[in-house]
Amino acid sequence: MTQKSPNIILVTTDQQRTDSLSCYGSTFTSTPHLDRLASEGLQFNRAYCANPTCTPARASLFSGLHTSRHGAWNVGTNIPDDLPMLPQMLQDAGYRTHAIGKLHFQAYGSKDSMENCDLWEQRYPDWQGPYYGFETVELALGHVTYGLRGHYGAWLKERTSEENYKRFQSARRLSKGPKFEGDAMDWDLPPELHNSVWTADRTIEFLETRPDDKPFFLSVGFQDPHHPHALPRDFEDRVRVGDVPAPRWVEGELDDKPPHHHLAHKGNLEGSPYRGDHFIGGQGPGADYSQADAGDARQGRAYYYSMVKLVDREMGRILDALEQQGLTENTLVIFTSDHGELLGDHGIWLKGPFPYEELVRIPLLMRFPREFSGRSPIDGLVSHVDIVPTILQLLDLPAPEALDGKNLLPLIKGQTAVNENVIVGCTDDPSCLRSKTVITKDRKLTFYHGHEFGELYDLSETPRETVNHWFDPKFASEKAELLSKLLDHSERLERRAPRTCYA
Repeated sequence: MTQKSPNIILVTTDQQRTDSLSCYGSTFTSTPHLDRLASEGLQFNRAYCANPTCTPARASLFSGLHTSRHGAWNVGTNIPDDLPMLPQMLQDAGYRTHAIGKLHFQAYGSKDSMENCDLWEQRYPDWQGPYYGFETVELALGHVTYGLRGHYGAWLKERTSEENYKRFQSARRLSKGPKFEGDAMDWDLPPELHNSVWTADRTIEFLETRPDDKPFFLSVGFQDPHHPHALPRDFEDRVRVGDVPAPRWVEGELDDKPPHHHLAHKGNLEGSPYRGDHFIGGQGPGADYSQADAGDARQGRAYYYSMVKLVDREMGRILDALEQQGLTENTLVIFTSDHGELLGDHGIWLKGPFPYEELVRIPLLMRFPREFSGRSPIDGLVSHVDIVPTILQLLDLPAPEALDGKNLLPLIKGQTAVNENVIVGCTDDPSCLRSKTVITKDRKLTFYHGHEFGELYDLSETPRETVNHWFDPKFASEKAELLSKLLDHSERLERRAPRTCYA
């Protein structure tokens, strides 16, 4: 393989909504560097994660497989060591593979995890890979104030005192009302020591010192804007609280929803019959969202969007470094997030078993000047599982027959739509709350295994998903048609020999 083969940079953020980017139409924030990436490349308006929680979503993104086939079905599980992943496929094809920042391929609290936050420094102080096909890694573990660990934590310790390092592991909560996990927090961490800055610094260092004799695949993982919404005090380019819309939520809108929606709104989901034996990712106990003060909610949202602005600034540095190194033309840059965030919309914060657009629709930008230039945003349906087969097709590499995703090049080139529908799966516990969601151009249906309740939305009439037609006889034929699409999806996966029984 010669250096004519394109370089690939896959950038991921954590828990980022589409409305956090001005290129997606937001008027209350500005993200000029990511807007630049969109204008010079492609912006996908209907891109969806394969799962609304971290590890499963990332496993699907890097493998091209749905949750029921890759085996990492919730936060707290590990991606199987033998799962075929994009970095290994590219390493086998002659690529230099490296990861910087967040991966979250394994559980942060498990004793058998390479990403155990509390044991990492004792176990792996000199370890830099290999890891899931990456020859080398520089990891950031955890989130925000809990994320001063891994290689980033070691770097931070070298640049500050032990006293400061401990102090940076907490931040001052600004909310006046009850804690609701979306609170704004002031952080004493200097901006120059922030994870997003470290991630960009290490990326630029890699670009400047890369080997010239082979192409590279680089994974760049930002921790933000995952909660807690902690922002360095001295970071000035903020979204003003007064400009941020309040959560879109009206009393009574959960009345026709499955019961776990209302339980989450009241902070009672963890103690409910839907809890099962496994943690419900993103919904810890005791967070009564119904008591969140309106002013506190807007401030928490403003800090969230400001965290994205910090990521945007650092993305600008990375894009500039690519240009300075003469790599822009021959580098495919993909920017996306593992899943979205509810931010109080529908009366719920964070993530979990809720198929709302704010949570499952994610930003997806691609730039590859050698192959395609900027054009109007693409409205065709796209899934995270489509990323791997698309990259392999661009490189003219054979794709494993068992991949669940599709090659997006016909859609990218404006020839034809690729997906009639996309599927989002969520398994909080295999014996309890499990769902599959099918999304078409203007319909969305969610089936919950073993339960009579479900969700069916007409996205053309009620894009905010406030009216549930699951039990509406007028939608009976459409409901049957959408359920048949889910059955067809399950049968296709079964034909491909699933790796796990959790379908």
